[in-house]
Amino acid sequence: METAMWPSSAEPDGDLRVSARTLTTPLGHRVRIIERGVGRPVVFLHSGVGSAGEWKQVWELWPQDWRLIAVDAYRGGTGPGSAGARSLEDYADQVYAVADHVGEPVRLVGFSWGGATALRVAAAAPHLVTSLAVIEPEAYGLLRAEDADSDAHAEICRLRDRWRAHVRAGRWHEAFEEFIDFYNGAGTFAHWPLERQQAFLAVQQTRGDLWDVLFDGVAVDDLTAITAPTHVIEGSRSSAVDHAICDVVGRHVSNARREVIAGAGHMMPLTHAGPLSRVLLSRITP
Repeated sequence: METAMWPSSAEPDGDLRVSARTLTTPLGHRVRIIERGVGRPVVFLHSGVGSAGEWKQVWELWPQDWRLIAVDAYRGGTGPGSAGARSLEDYADQVYAVADHVGEPVRLVGFSWGGATALRVAAAAPHLVTSLAVIEPEAYGLLRAEDADSDAHAEICRLRDRWRAHVRAGRWHEAFEEFIDFYNGAGTFAHWPLERQQAFLAVQQTRGDLWDVLFDGVAVDDLTAITAPTHVIEGSRSSAVDHAICDVVGRHVSNARREVIAGAGHMMPLTHAGPLSRVLLSRITP
């Protein structure tokens, strides 16, 4: 799930150059971003355990007359808030810095954790978002809604509690093996090369306990404040938890449209970049 740093400084991406820079956020933190091209701005937000590199394949398929910007939330010594005391607003703060940098409202694309952040931004600062696409946003707090799937809420709470029990006992490998397998299928983590497992765990231990951010950052009442055209994207092979969250978002955001990508699971920016790119380009506001 974690991808290589992209780019280390600047590197070609097709006929265009991809570059990295660091911005100062409104709350006084720093955020690293990756940029490519000029034109209509689209901002991409990655998952909680990943990096901006999750978008590399999607960008390779994207037309060149767009300005693409990916937030790299934890890279280069940057990071939102303080480990162990973060809120979803700390991640939204990074997006506000990008909007200031761009100088105009943006089209916002958020995946997983980034999808929850995108919902927060679109609700709290609707004037900054011209269109919104969320790919299985992990806004677990939405499952507490009266019309949500209570079984899905109980399932994700059990996963969170088992993860925490493992971490308290120092069993980081077991904690993330179960987490990765939940979103990617049984045996996924075990099939990673040992070097990749060790590098992944070393990175994740620096990020602290991220669960509370996603249980408390977005409520159903927040969804009703979203005014941008919204597209909710899910995979046909994703978990019941993801489908339940997408269902709540689809029913409570005005005029939201849902899309299902056949054969895809949660990690579709990496596994189904082609179909995902086509859906995004067909639905994103020009």
